[in-house]
Amino acid sequence: MKKILCASAFLFCCSFVYAAEVALSIEKYSQQKNTIITTDEINEEQIENKNSSQALDLVSSMSGVFVQKTGDAGRSDPVIRGIGDSCRKIAIFIDGKPERMSLFGCGVSQSLLSGNIERIEVIKGPDSVLYGSGALGGVINIITKEPVKPLEGNIEVSAGSFNTQNSKVYLGGKKNKFLYAVSANKVISDGHLTNSQYDASDFYEKLGYILNDGSVLSVEAKQYSGLKHEPNPYPANYWEDYERGSVQANYDKTFSRSSFALRAYTNYGDHQFSDGWHSQDRMSGGILNYNNELTDDNILKTGAELRQQEGKLLAGAPYMVHDGWKMTDWSVFALDKQNFTEKFSGVLGIRYNEDEISGGFFSQRAGIEYEITDMFFSKALYSKGFRAPYLNELYLVPARNSDLKAEEVNNYEISFGAKSADFTFDITGFVMNGGNIIENRSGKLQNTGSYVFKGSEISFDYKFNNNLNAGLSYGYFDAGDNTQGRPGNKIDADAVFKSGKWTFSADSMYVGEYYASNNKIGRLKDFVVINAKVSYEVKEDIRLFVDGQNITNQSYSLFLDRDGGRIMEMPGAAVFFGTQIKF
Repeated sequence: MKKILCASAFLFCCSFVYAAEVALSIEKYSQQKNTIITTDEINEEQIENKNSSQALDLVSSMSGVFVQKTGDAGRSDPVIRGIGDSCRKIAIFIDGKPERMSLFGCGVSQSLLSGNIERIEVIKGPDSVLYGSGALGGVINIITKEPVKPLEGNIEVSAGSFNTQNSKVYLGGKKNKFLYAVSANKVISDGHLTNSQYDASDFYEKLGYILNDGSVLSVEAKQYSGLKHEPNPYPANYWEDYERGSVQANYDKTFSRSSFALRAYTNYGDHQFSDGWHSQDRMSGGILNYNNELTDDNILKTGAELRQQEGKLLAGAPYMVHDGWKMTDWSVFALDKQNFTEKFSGVLGIRYNEDEISGGFFSQRAGIEYEITDMFFSKALYSKGFRAPYLNELYLVPARNSDLKAEEVNNYEISFGAKSADFTFDITGFVMNGGNIIENRSGKLQNTGSYVFKGSEISFDYKFNNNLNAGLSYGYFDAGDNTQGRPGNKIDADAVFKSGKWTFSADSMYVGEYYASNNKIGRLKDFVVINAKVSYEVKEDIRLFVDGQNITNQSYSLFLDRDGGRIMEMPGAAVFFGTQIKF
């Protein structure tokens, strides 16, 4: 309690600070760029040009990001700059609420369907200063649609290969002092292999009220239910049944040069597997954020977080401890950006996190940006990320160790870019030094591991005219001896062409230097996957579309970093037909 009171006192001292519109510690894309950190974004139009049922699969075309999948439906686990571990080492949020199974610390990626998404923001590299424990490799922010009209909606239905059916419904409105948004998403598929079927339902609700002083009170809830069968190399007839839900309450107040945001949340899950496994988990917490434009040249972000994680193993895995556990952590942070001149700016930030099991940890961020001309700019950044041990590592697994400390990574990067009304270009080089990594040594988990990851990312987007725009990116990654599931080369290309009522979009991905084991052992086949989509505007608000995935019928497999590592055979050519209605 004393520590919590100290954190509250810190917040009181900072109560006069906060900046323009903000959603928790989730910053808008333009604001993120202003804090000198590498970000990328997929917007609503780009999401519509893809026909993915999974939200996290949508980021697979970004440089520096690679998504491990079990097929077109099911798990889609992103790896950012070589770090992922079933989303245990990247931070995932929906509207400011962390998405994580607290017992194992993993993100249940198949529970994040693609309905009702306005945009997805991706931070590449560690950013624990703003996002806390788990943001080792990066951060993925999923932002849902916010109603702006008295009545608006979207209905999308598609069906196709593998008896796959995907239905999305969104309805929202904002009138007088009230706002609301509801959505439903249903995905059913037989899967591309024997015993790979998938059946999932996802519901989202939001209700808000605008007070007389302009502040906003809102409540959000999400419910997911999904049954996923896993094909070979999993055992025959193996399945996993996931039930997950969450509730979040929000308060936002905007002043002339400052704002205040408060979030309180809880998310929970009940997981049952065909091998007898049954577990439950819950994570509850609150986050305060303040921002203040102290001067015309200085913005200060401050905040604090309190969180309790708990989990329980009810059945299965006799070699594990069948019991329940809880742990609490709290943190405070500050991030300041100073414009020294019109062309030169810097950022400096720090977070202190106190975990009742693994103790205290400091993370930092420092960076500078120089605008060479109105078009060209350069940036340099240092950032530190950390991941406190999860409940399973402390108490559950046979190799458990309650004396574990936080993992950490130090990231150094430099970038050069250019931007204009028609194009953007960016090249970034980075080195990440990981230390204190939790590894199993002689049957016991210990903080003994380390690694050095190096890489570079190049991206280019060009708008030829109002009808055609295209993008190209390349990522090179040197994982040293830690090559398992981390491609050394990845090229992504995409293009969108509009002509009258027709829209043609296509994207492709090349993956090379890809291994199933460390030390460059078990090289997997290089591959190129090409997807294409054609849509026709029947009326202003009605579209018909045909989507082709892996249209060249490329044979390829992906490494899945789960259960010791598995090689998953991916689908061949597939086609889907659908319609979209907007109002």
